[in-house]
Amino acid sequence: MSADIRLLRWPERDRDDYERLAAAIERVARVAARGRGEIVATVPTGPEEPDDVERAQALLDYRRYRDAAAGPLAELFGEPGWDILLTLFVALEEGRTMAPAAIVESIPIRPAVLMRWLKVLASRDLIWTSSHDGQAMPDVVSLTDAGVALALRCIGKA
Repeated sequence: MSADIRLLRWPERDRDDYERLAAAIERVARVAARGRGEIVATVPTGPEEPDDVERAQALLDYRRYRDAAAGPLAELFGEPGWDILLTLFVALEEGRTMAPAAIVESIPIRPAVLMRWLKVLASRDLIWTSSHDGQAMPDVVSLTDAGVALALRCIGKA
């Protein structure tokens, strides 16, 4: 009795398993023939693990997407302190400092709210600010070492 005739008597599930096995054996035989009898195959490496900056940027992108989808209800999801830390972390890792105006552009936040949060974050030693001539609005904002450490702890779990 040939294999084809025997297949007609098998349940459909077994026939599918047999056909998959036969196809796999045929693929292995072709690969072996190309490698002069040796099985030559690459080991799949899987997806690359994103680095911390990519994670932070993905979090920011998701938050912007969520805010856009929520429309006028986006204020229900507001976490200005976290948005500011993420934005400053990405900027720092890219070798940039940020002015408050640039933060306001990248985060949908009013300048007055930004200033309140900058004071809170600075009082907790998570950011530093620099201003000239005693201006209320700083010229430059960046993360401190403690701010970087906090961002890394939070991003590492994302």
